[in-house]
Amino acid sequence: MNRIQCLSINHNTAPASLREKIRVSTSDIIPFLKKGDEAYVINTCNRTEIYVLGENIDSFFSLLQKCSDIDVSKLREYSEIFSGKDAIRHLFMLASGLESAVFGEPQILGQVKDAYRDSLKTGMSSTIMNKALHRAFRTAKRVRTDTDIGRLPISVASEAVDLSCHIFGDIKNARTLVIGAGDMASLAAKRLKDRGASNLCIINRTYEKAVDLAHELGGKPMHFEELVSALHESDIVVSSTGAPFPIITHAMMTKLMKERKYNPLFIMDIAMPRDVEEEVGKLYNCYLYNIDDLKSMVEKNLNGRKDQIVKASEIIDYETAMFEKWLKSLNATETIKDLYDLMDQYIADQIDKEISSDAKEREAMEAALRSATKKFLNRTVNFLKAHPDIATIEHTRRIFQLDEDYQDRNKG
Repeated sequence: MNRIQCLSINHNTAPASLREKIRVSTSDIIPFLKKGDEAYVINTCNRTEIYVLGENIDSFFSLLQKCSDIDVSKLREYSEIFSGKDAIRHLFMLASGLESAVFGEPQILGQVKDAYRDSLKTGMSSTIMNKALHRAFRTAKRVRTDTDIGRLPISVASEAVDLSCHIFGDIKNARTLVIGAGDMASLAAKRLKDRGASNLCIINRTYEKAVDLAHELGGKPMHFEELVSALHESDIVVSSTGAPFPIITHAMMTKLMKERKYNPLFIMDIAMPRDVEEEVGKLYNCYLYNIDDLKSMVEKNLNGRKDQIVKASEIIDYETAMFEKWLKSLNATETIKDLYDLMDQYIADQIDKEISSDAKEREAMEAALRSATKKFLNRTVNFLKAHPDIATIEHTRRIFQLDEDYQDRNKG
């Protein structure tokens, strides 16, 4: 388990201005891997994380430097490294939303799954990483269903809207603008609608998507080319696009704020990389908030969930221990032992079903069953001894259902 390592640059360790420069793709990782290595990489608005089985995680700082043009010394300063059991526990915490900037955020699990699909497509993820990710999905499901964290859904988008409502007051008559039509933008738009926004505009580069979302919420779609005029007419703006550079610049807003006679404008930038230049927030009556500004609201939510955190931590500790147990079983000797233990269990169950209490009869039956099952297992045992590789061992454990969670492997 100590071979599993994680390099994480996240909202707890690094500011948004640094995080937005770091994005690592699966294709970036592949050249760093040796034969037999496994890897998994995830990028979200709050983090970039690389999980590796085999290769020393320290070697990936040079990759991060290449992708971000940030000094290795600075990258080390703003990163965390987890190894072995700690790396797996961190992964399970991440999938369960307990490492998110907004505690308990449900969207993270979908992002973890999407990143896993990318790893599968490139062949980076194999037996052990696959098992770790499926166990993470299982853990997240348990946390959602067995604690109140799953009944109190919170997202970065919803927190952004709630913060704007807190600052602006009643938004029923406010002119609201959502820039983007992806998952986060859609959540923000729906949250605005739920909070009473009746004057809602949607802008997106793909106009058809803006039309679809606006139609769903009774809002007004607008072409991306109308962004400046839309900003001019808005009171509240929530922006979440996938643009690689800011779409709202300081120069644009300097002119625009003057034209709108410096009427207050609240902008919630929940994109990563950020959609709005940081200097925009320095303009008079232009109030800019980004993901990092939500931390105080996160603290408020945490205070009401301490008991649920304890429950969730217990679930995560259990699932981490089960994964560790499975990992230790990935050798031929342990698997052969488990096969014979399974055989003993079947023999005992069969004998218990017999009505006869005659000791000699039961003894003869046990001997016959043991002889038959040993012959049945003989080929499997010999094959395992001849091919003690991880893939063969794992397939054997799946075929004979030697692990308690075998039925969950193809789910999630």
